[in-house]
Amino acid sequence: MKKTIFSALLLLPLFLLSACGTALPGEEVMQNLINRSAGLESYHQFVSFTTTTTKEDLNGVTTVNEQYTTADATLFPEEKTGYGKRIDKSSDYPATKSEFYVTPEVGYIRTDDTDWTAYATPDVPLASLQVYPLETFIELSQIIEEYGTLELKGDEYLLSFSGSDDALNKELNYLFQTLPTEQTNYEIAIHLDAESFYLTEFHYRSTAIHPDQKTTVTTELTGEFDLYDKAQKLKTVPDFDAADTTAETADSSF
Repeated sequence: MKKTIFSALLLLPLFLLSACGTALPGEEVMQNLINRSAGLESYHQFVSFTTTTTKEDLNGVTTVNEQYTTADATLFPEEKTGYGKRIDKSSDYPATKSEFYVTPEVGYIRTDDTDWTAYATPDVPLASLQVYPLETFIELSQIIEEYGTLELKGDEYLLSFSGSDDALNKELNYLFQTLPTEQTNYEIAIHLDAESFYLTEFHYRSTAIHPDQKTTVTTELTGEFDLYDKAQKLKTVPDFDAADTTAETADSSF
């Protein structure tokens, strides 16, 4: 059964590690992760997302297409604001570089140093800047705790899974809103700080084989997280006076 991310409405006291460094049960580690992340005022994340599609045509010729996104974001969850930069690249096209500045009322995007565009719906540029919200990675941690292993290694907890599992596959397809594929192999590692229980980094790789189409799709998603409740707002706000205004709610999904 799919776990609810923020099931506890009130923050519970953290379960502290004992002096001898004994590992806590997985359920307590996950609860601490949820509690610590629920009231965040700010944090920084760097996320990289790559999809590589290898396809063999009827003549036996193999083609490879790669698409990748990197996003460096400073976020303020309570205010639903943030700022940062993002790069998108496809095998057949030049890279696109975008800058973001999101307020509670308006979201601003500038692509390849052109003029700023103002979005009447700030959720759209905010979602694009995040790639995936922190809640998605927390829920991923919960899923891997259920299907994989949890180990205390030094000053961090390591959640990991390697292999394939039908039930896990269904949950991950739902989480990332991807099309289900039976032959999917996963390599996943998630790191949590053992003292603060904050998510510090993760590495996610899936390999989906479509034998009927002679196609293999490899997805790699990595992330690094820091500056929890320590991130700073920009000292100098960009000049948006000449920004074009749009009410578009373009699809920012991946």
